[in-house]
Amino acid sequence: MSPRVDVEQVRAAADTVLAEVDADPRYARTSHLQVRVGAEVVVDVHRRGPVRGDVFSVTKTVLALTLAVAARTDRLPPLDEPVAAVLPPLRGTPAATHTWAHLLTMTRGAETGGAWDVDAVTALPGGQVAHLARAPQRTPPGAVFAYDNGASHLLSAAAGAVLGEPVDDYAARELLAPLGIAAPVWTRDPDGVPFGHGHLQLSADNLGRLGRLLLDGGRVGGRPLLDPTFLGAMTTPQSAGGPPEDRAHGYQLWLDDGMLLAGGWAGQHLLVVPEADAVVVTTGDAGFDPGPPPTDAMPPDWRPALDLVRSLLLPVLRGR
Repeated sequence: MSPRVDVEQVRAAADTVLAEVDADPRYARTSHLQVRVGAEVVVDVHRRGPVRGDVFSVTKTVLALTLAVAARTDRLPPLDEPVAAVLPPLRGTPAATHTWAHLLTMTRGAETGGAWDVDAVTALPGGQVAHLARAPQRTPPGAVFAYDNGASHLLSAAAGAVLGEPVDDYAARELLAPLGIAAPVWTRDPDGVPFGHGHLQLSADNLGRLGRLLLDGGRVGGRPLLDPTFLGAMTTPQSAGGPPEDRAHGYQLWLDDGMLLAGGWAGQHLLVVPEADAVVVTTGDAGFDPGPPPTDAMPPDWRPALDLVRSLLLPVLRGR
């Protein structure tokens, strides 16, 4: 437990957050709030929806953490190598020169709209990796950050190629099991590639355990689980970032004033606060149906509970 954090004040601030959630219909789809300080779960409130739900783009951060495990055992090639070396569908396409680092940092510079929008891609009956590889190049690789669901899916496919198994199987065994997290549902595309951009189902408690792993420098029980060099780069700004979180970006992770942030649509957020030795998790119940066409139950003006966490809870945790 952090000696400078007053747990009763944290609980009172969390109660205020939840009262605002209940009072404001923009936050109506908020599902869960969990706060860990040190090794203790001090707030754990479930409001609605499944306990384990789709964490959407938080999947990207879990994918990067999985690669950090693989890096510790030298299962990854150098990150400046093109992923086309292990993914033949990328050869002879605009993606042929995209490296692991370009994908991790979302700087491959490819088109992400129109036919390459995530909903259009996931509706394809097959060949999603090959389709993403044909996305037109908009900026030079490595030059500009642009939020890129397709990059994360290519990263999942490349990881499966070098690991010799789908990344969800490897993650369940090598990343999640050591944290006491049971194998989750991680949806795959029609060709058997786990979606790199989303559709991994985890609970708020599962996310809290991943946050604790980050606080512990990638170690579990004092033993390294994540490669320290990879983790160092993952948690260091690689660009100024941009939407949707409008924060600096590392490897599939947002960096915010000394904090680490994994974010997903519909209010899925994992916030790691090192100065308070704390982890805050919010989840949302989107009522999502992939279709096609995809549908959801989110209000048009919905807001993530992270807004309330920032204004009401973080000042207590950080003493600011």
